[in-house]
Amino acid sequence: KAVSVSWCSKTSTLVTGLNNNVLESAKLTLSEEGLACEATLGLDLPGHRTGVRGLAVSHDDSLVMSMSAEAVKIWNSSTGRCVRTMPSGYGLCGFFVAGNEHVVLGTKEGKLQLYDLRVAELSLELEAHTGEVYGLAESPEHDSFVSCSADRHVRHFAFAFSKDASRAVTWKELPEKVLELPDECLAVSYAPNGKWIAVALLNHTVQLLFADTGKFYLSLYGHKLPVMALDLSSDSQIVASGSADKNVKLWSTQFGNCHRSLRAHDESVMQVRFLPGTHYLATAGRDREVKLWDCDSYEVITTLQGHASEILALALSQDAAFIVTGSSDRQIRFWRRSQEQLFLSEERAKELEEQFEKEAVREDVPMAGTEVTAPRPSRRTIESVRTTERLMEILDEAAEAEDTGGPHPCVTVVKYVNTLTASNIYEVLLALPFTHSLRLLRCIAQFLEGVASLPSGSGRADETKVLSAAATLETPCQAALITAYVHHRELAHSSVARGILMALRRHMRGLLRAERDRIGMSMAGFSHLQRALKRYGSLGIGPTQPTKSGKAGKSGGPATGPGPSQRPTKKRKR
Repeated sequence: KAVSVSWCSKTSTLVTGLNNNVLESAKLTLSEEGLACEATLGLDLPGHRTGVRGLAVSHDDSLVMSMSAEAVKIWNSSTGRCVRTMPSGYGLCGFFVAGNEHVVLGTKEGKLQLYDLRVAELSLELEAHTGEVYGLAESPEHDSFVSCSADRHVRHFAFAFSKDASRAVTWKELPEKVLELPDECLAVSYAPNGKWIAVALLNHTVQLLFADTGKFYLSLYGHKLPVMALDLSSDSQIVASGSADKNVKLWSTQFGNCHRSLRAHDESVMQVRFLPGTHYLATAGRDREVKLWDCDSYEVITTLQGHASEILALALSQDAAFIVTGSSDRQIRFWRRSQEQLFLSEERAKELEEQFEKEAVREDVPMAGTEVTAPRPSRRTIESVRTTERLMEILDEAAEAEDTGGPHPCVTVVKYVNTLTASNIYEVLLALPFTHSLRLLRCIAQFLEGVASLPSGSGRADETKVLSAAATLETPCQAALITAYVHHRELAHSSVARGILMALRRHMRGLLRAERDRIGMSMAGFSHLQRALKRYGSLGIGPTQPTKSGKAGKSGGPATGPGPSQRPTKKRKR
């Protein structure tokens, strides 16, 4: 399948990029018979055609094996060159046999395949399981291995070595050690001390079995989704399990208790591997990241990023000098250990800085698309939809009235805008289309221009006009600001809209300043009146209460009512 095409007009050559890592070129010639296409050159990269499902490193760290749906490949770990390519089944797991001249492969079809690297041929094949072979684990003595499959069985195999060059390595199954487990097996691992075999099951648990007898030892439960990978530390004290619930759990092999549950990745954890001789753990997940953890302090040491798709395979060298990862993007990446010291505080600061950069809003970079995101949660109701439709009708009627030359309709539009409340004005204007929003801004600008041109005479009628117009400023100004905020990107690219916005800014600023001064003057007058009333009340100055005979009080003032500090008293009878 072609995924990209390039055409060279000078040479009439067509270059096609296929989805299986192949480039093909063809030369097109036009003759009397018609258009002829002739294949000229092709570039076939040594990489995989499909996603990499499994990886393994040889015992001397010189070779790396990778498995995919169409072939198994052997790579030189120092140069990165592909030295062997052997067609195979759908490889899911595998390992190098002692001597690094043979590899064992477990396939999706349930077969075990043995390849001889010296001649790059398949030397032995066995239909060991009826389901997919998800895991293979070699014993610490390198003389046997176990396989786990979706058919709920764990099978043991013993190697047989001979001097015959044609059949130097063979194996035989040990039927007395066949184990049937309660659910599908997804991963298997040998303990470095050779005492236990750990098996990950589809029922979210991990079972530890005795390697010699196959009897049950411990059941580790706590994951919420199936366990996808597991591994044991070099001292056989810790079991690490990675699950589809995005967590990595660390278990004790002595009592089966969970030391710590780590939120390792943002997606499913696909692989976990302990670095040899340490309690450092490497994890890989579907979030395209590789993380290195300290299982003693339960802290993440560093995060490695580079894959373009989910990571499905992970392998380590024997001395932990490099990590190999394989992904569904068909890439195999080598991560080599450097000599530089790593400080956790610097790593945490770097992670925080990267997170801030991702979350920061760049005003100088245009966002993809023209959709406007509401800055606060909003809920569209039937009332807000009807209000928006009514506002659109009024704006359409205003546009028709302008065309017919009738009375200016901006007053009708502003009058309806003033009926909007603080609870629904944002939802109504958010649902208003851009064309109607532009008409609304134009009507508000014309209304503000008319208010600004009102006479400022000293007559009572002129003052009433100014005050009544100023009383309707709050809601139109708020509507103009919300509309400009919602449609600011579209308004910035229109010259007509920019003129309307400049007029709104000019008139709105002047009117709001005048309104602020008027309110400030009124507040100052009321404050002065309040202070005067308090002062007169404390001095006892004011009118007195009239007596029953109708005469004034002692102060001789008019008898209109009690003063601020005087109250009528009632004489007591003896």
